[in-house]
Amino acid sequence: MSSKAKVVSFISASGGVGKTTLAILLAKWLIENRLVLPLKLLLVDLDPTAGLSLSLMDEEEYERRLSEGLTLVNLYRDYQRGLMSRKVSDYARPVKHEGRELQVLVPGEELELVADELWRTGRPGPKFLELMRNSGAYTLFDSVIFDSAPFFDTRYTVLSIYAAERYVVVLRPSLVDSRRTLRMLKRLMEYAGDFGLSTAEYLTSRFLGVVNLARSQTIEADVLLSLGFKGVSPAHARRDERRIMLENSIEGLRKLIPFSDYVLPLKAEISRLELKDIMKDKGVSGVLNNVLNSICKHFMGSCLSGAP
Repeated sequence: MSSKAKVVSFISASGGVGKTTLAILLAKWLIENRLVLPLKLLLVDLDPTAGLSLSLMDEEEYERRLSEGLTLVNLYRDYQRGLMSRKVSDYARPVKHEGRELQVLVPGEELELVADELWRTGRPGPKFLELMRNSGAYTLFDSVIFDSAPFFDTRYTVLSIYAAERYVVVLRPSLVDSRRTLRMLKRLMEYAGDFGLSTAEYLTSRFLGVVNLARSQTIEADVLLSLGFKGVSPAHARRDERRIMLENSIEGLRKLIPFSDYVLPLKAEISRLELKDIMKDKGVSGVLNNVLNSICKHFMGSCLSGAP
């Protein structure tokens, strides 16, 4: 993708892993640390349930955008009608949160129909990338963050893979989540050839795993610590079959893609979207800063000095 923008997509194999919350926190953290100007950062909600949009705005505001046609669906429809002069900035609008304005492109109520239409073309990913590129998403903005739906509907993840340059894979430290994530990555490997990359190069260079919702003093915490992750405290549980299986599963993932060294703990503070309040807890803020800086370096190339 030739553009000036740095583009990242948040994906997950399972729902409820905190993917959307992490995408929003990254956007606010980038602005708070003056790594991007608010008007130059775009959040694209690529989930038909509008999880990101409804996390940042009330129902009335969301309905207003639907009624005024300020949606990703309408951007796509207008391009289909030949209105090529329309830009993504004509559909994205700011949402005020914590005194900062975030530019958000909401999905619209017919995103599933759009996905169906794109798939019938036989080239859904390239067609979606063409829409994003021609509408100025990668030239009008310096940073673009996509939040896709969980992989149980593969279409939105695949679209976000084509539209972005780097990907953040969010998962919980559970056996089911790690196995689902491994299966998802193997499915996505099928698309590597479309980018002119070998499978290994594609995965290693473009994906970053982030473990979220890790509970301290559990077998899962012991597994993470034994594998070199940071951010949780141990339980010192004995090695049993469950622990060995989880160790093998997460280690298998790390053979495919790199991971952030820090894991995010299961704490109520991180589930809130008020970044300033979260950062008041030094224990939480230190880990969150390290994780967000790792993500920032992954898709922007450089970030805060003195952090990993």
